[in-house]
Amino acid sequence: MVADIVVLENEKLFDSRKFREMGDIGKLMEDQFLALLAYVAEQERKNIRRRQMEGIAVAKAKGVRFGRPGCSIPPNFNDICRQWREGKITAVQAMTLADMKKTSFYRAVKELSQV
Repeated sequence: MVADIVVLENEKLFDSRKFREMGDIGKLMEDQFLALLAYVAEQERKNIRRRQMEGIAVAKAKGVRFGRPGCSIPPNFNDICRQWREGKITAVQAMTLADMKKTSFYRAVKELSQV
């Protein structure tokens, strides 16, 4: 299968169908033009990433917080955690009492034990 590239804004500038008729020199010209297009696309992608990083830096300087919002720890979490560690309640019961998901619960327990 063969694909042709035609620049619609200026077909006289580049139409890969013409290069096929030129033989080997046409193939060379087509390869060079494709390499040029790849370079331009790569540079544009680099510029987009640079502008994106600049925008993120400006937003962070203004205090914008990225990512998912954090889970709030209830005021009675220490009591719930103590009951769980003493075996008075199960982990699932502790999660229910604290109104927390499993990952958030264990992360909070880990942070509490590090303090």
